Amino acid sequence: MVIVKRKELSFWERLYLPEVVRGLSVTMRAIFRRKITRQYPEEPLATNEVTRGQPRLAVNEDDTIRCVSCGLCEIACPAYAITIDGQETDRFIEREPERFDIDMLRCILCGFCEEACPKDAIFMSEELELADFSREALVYDIEKLKRPISALQRRSDYVYKLNDRWHSSSSTS
Repeated sequence: MVIVKRKELSFWERLYLPEVVRGLSVTMRAIFRRKITRQYPEEPLATNEVTRGQPRLAVNEDDTIRCVSCGLCEIACPAYAITIDGQETDRFIEREPERFDIDMLRCILCGFCEEACPKDAIFMSEELELADFSREALVYDIEKLKRPISALQRRSDYVYKLNDRWHSSSSTS
């Protein structure tokens, strides 16, 4: 049997006075600090290339969608928010989605779909606002998801820069 000797607390330590004073000092500093209020939606949220907004499908300049319906983004999605049905095309050894839906009520904006895509067809956009009047309107179909690659350029450059970092370090090893 082990006996543990505990330190006897003094009268002031039993009152917890130092902790109370420390807590009150934090509160008083916060009360008199300058308030920062953003007038949303008149003043939009600041975004940059790291911002992960809603996922969007990239469309080439010739209006062809980059997605080949491989289903990797659907598999990578931890929230099971993506549904893809592929179809054959008349292009050489390619498929395209007949149906590509993302349930934005389930999407957690994690970016796993963006990382899993081998064709760079899906990117997280800078579109952050997510509100509508019905649940059905927040299930985005392929037409709502399409964006020209030029609209997603900032995010795609950032993703390519990240991937180049890993490619350059693995090639030097």
